[in-house]
Amino acid sequence: MNYTQLVANIQNFLEDDSSELQTSIDEIIDQAEVMIFQRLPNLPCYRKTVTGNMVAGTADYTVPSARMIRQVSVISSNVASYLNHKVDSYIRDYWPNATTQGAPIMYSTKNAGIAGTVVTFAPTPDSTDPYQVDYIAPEEGLSSSNANNWIGDNAENVLLAACLYEASAFLKAGETLALYKTQFDEAVQLTVQEMQRDYAAEYNGGL
Repeated sequence: MNYTQLVANIQNFLEDDSSELQTSIDEIIDQAEVMIFQRLPNLPCYRKTVTGNMVAGTADYTVPSARMIRQVSVISSNVASYLNHKVDSYIRDYWPNATTQGAPIMYSTKNAGIAGTVVTFAPTPDSTDPYQVDYIAPEEGLSSSNANNWIGDNAENVLLAACLYEASAFLKAGETLALYKTQFDEAVQLTVQEMQRDYAAEYNGGL
């Protein structure tokens, strides 16, 4: 379901072509996509990767746009080693002198801001070996300048139900609000089941 189809479906399902709804549809779609991300953060479209090279003596690295860090690995002599995830206080206690350098074995999520999420390596890197951060972030939302995305193409039942739910709240339509909340919840559960099958190996999962 592309952007144009989604807009038409929202208006048709709710039988409302008012100017108030039309001018708010983009915001309704945006809020619906935010809700989907918060309910289904493990969808494959949200999984992203960034790579770089460590800087000797630098412990903090910013991952642009990251909302959640999945895992961090460091590549040394073509061998990837995954770092253990620890809380920030543990990192400071384990490696109190950040000027002392060594091969990183753990990381923490330090903070997040407009620039992205900051992760801290410990020990403070002593090399320029490559690193890779696998993270989760929203995909580009549907709009007049972005007609298609993964959610619209692969989970249109979730997207449409979420948009109708948000639009019903906007219109203060109690009956359709309850209806589309139920439809959205059911669509989310079906998608969770699909993701569980998608991320499980048939060989040892008994599926």
